[in-house]
Amino acid sequence: MQIKSNARVWICGKTGSGKTVLAKRMLWPGAARRIFHDIKCENNDLAINATMCKNPVEISRAIQAGKVSILYQPDDLDTSDFNEFCKIVYAHGNFTIFIDEIAAVCDNNWMEPWHKALLMRGRSRGIGQVNLSQRPRACHNTVISEAEHFFVFKLNLQTDVQKIKQFFPKKYHNEIYNLPLYHCLYTDITGVVKPLAPIRM
Repeated sequence: MQIKSNARVWICGKTGSGKTVLAKRMLWPGAARRIFHDIKCENNDLAINATMCKNPVEISRAIQAGKVSILYQPDDLDTSDFNEFCKIVYAHGNFTIFIDEIAAVCDNNWMEPWHKALLMRGRSRGIGQVNLSQRPRACHNTVISEAEHFFVFKLNLQTDVQKIKQFFPKKYHNEIYNLPLYHCLYTDITGVVKPLAPIRM
């Protein structure tokens, strides 16, 4: 599969199913200019080859200094911080941003305006977005509708599976319930489904 740096990617699955591992092993290395938004502060391994930032001012300075690999662990968990983060990325362009966990910064009824701008208009500015979610049902529809690539790991709740059925042929619907840990289904906007397994460190 080929995923361009300005593509929108959606990865979902229950906790511990392999979402973040896939993002870090398969997608992060292929992004030439990248920022990992780590609100859970669980991805310190990325700091080995990335500049650590804690607030929007540090993000701006890092980008202006030419840093191309950034780990952002915000001190402020307020969504206004995330909106400022998105505004900065939008202004500079040419970055792939990884957001783990997307439900921490938007829900199915609301998203910050600059986050929406990234999703709706970011591609023309060279901005890609990789969104990770434990609960598809809680995701804003724009996050899903603007995605071109979908990775689906094991899901337990029927409401979550219901949300993603529209992207997969009917014959795969039951398979989503039965996916082993670290296994996933991949599809893109062409509708071709490919099983991927296993994804683990």
